[in-house]
Amino acid sequence: MQMLATFNAVKELGADVIKLNVWDTNADFDILHCWGVGLGNYENIYWAKKAGKKVVITILLEYLENLQDKLKFNISLLLHRQKLAKQMLEWADEIVVVNKDQASICIHNYKISSGKISVIPHIVSDIFFDAGKSTTSKDYVLITGNVCERKNQIRLALACIQEKLPLVIIGKILDGQQEYGEKLNNIIKDQSDILWIKGLDNTSNELLSYFSNCRIMALPSFSEQQPISMLEAAILGKPLLMANKPYAKQEFYKKSCLVDPVNVTSIQNGLKKIVINPSSFIVDKQILEKCRSKNAGKDYIDIYKKLLA
Repeated sequence: MQMLATFNAVKELGADVIKLNVWDTNADFDILHCWGVGLGNYENIYWAKKAGKKVVITILLEYLENLQDKLKFNISLLLHRQKLAKQMLEWADEIVVVNKDQASICIHNYKISSGKISVIPHIVSDIFFDAGKSTTSKDYVLITGNVCERKNQIRLALACIQEKLPLVIIGKILDGQQEYGEKLNNIIKDQSDILWIKGLDNTSNELLSYFSNCRIMALPSFSEQQPISMLEAAILGKPLLMANKPYAKQEFYKKSCLVDPVNVTSIQNGLKKIVINPSSFIVDKQILEKCRSKNAGKDYIDIYKKLLA
């Protein structure tokens, strides 16, 4: 989604961009822009550099929260996937990350020069910016995204049941997470105040309506980089509830209510705090302008121009 959003944003601003076709023998391009440092990009980047092309990589990096995470990363950096990732980042002429914390990870963990790192946040669809702040809201809490253990919908549902707050869940069960989905369904099946909608188009008016009318936007997820759903809700002026994890402490989510994702009572207490004083947990919209497609698109075009100067 973000690859396509960026592709469309820079194209609308006049950039001559095409999607990579590995079967096309025409090498008449100046810059290869790759998303991520998965093994699938390794040879594309290698041969682009061999052909004298400039390389831009947009990357989402994992936060290393404990000693076990750091140990696994350092072993992988010596022997496995992270070793190849570091090589690709070293080959890149410019690296784009979504926030300052991820830039620090790139610098300190991969030993990449800060001079070739840029921060450009995720792009949020213009429909959220154009909608403006809703003058009315209903009582429900909203959570969107794939239903899976990482997103933590079950504990949120239990907290909402305890707090007697209606909940709307929007998202399909992630592949491999059927057992978690069934457990969630068993918990909510007799709860008339909980609605589970198994997927909506990301730019649909129906989805926008659910965002616009919610009372609280929640995501007590165990792991994220820069969750777009929370950016979307913040743009609409909704109070945010998030897990007390590194991803929730970036500038785009300042003032959000942070809770312990393992503790249902902590999530419940967070919901209660927002109900009592919602304005205390609303993000300053001005900083979110960076996520508007034309602004993020311009930042990418500036990188392309710099590399070709």
